[in-house]
Amino acid sequence: MGKSDTWDKIPFWRLKKEISAGEGFSGRIGIHEILKVSPAIKEIILKSGTADAIQIQAEKEGMLTMFEDGIFQAAQGLTTIEEVLRVVSE
Repeated sequence: MGKSDTWDKIPFWRLKKEISAGEGFSGRIGIHEILKVSPAIKEIILKSGTADAIQIQAEKEGMLTMFEDGIFQAAQGLTTIEEVLRVVSE
């Protein structure tokens, strides 16, 4: 997906109507949120910064949240948006 692409051009996958969500997936994939402790984040932690301050800095440095990673995987056809929402909201 390029910067000029729009969401309507991404072919998100859906389960067939005759298949329930419990039957529609084979195997497992992970949805991850990985925090790399950079010097800037280390400084926030050492100054007793809030979790929000750490997250803001991490996202500035390119960290994907679990939700964003799930949507990225749905855009690749590895899962569905419904499954991402189900798993991330648990």
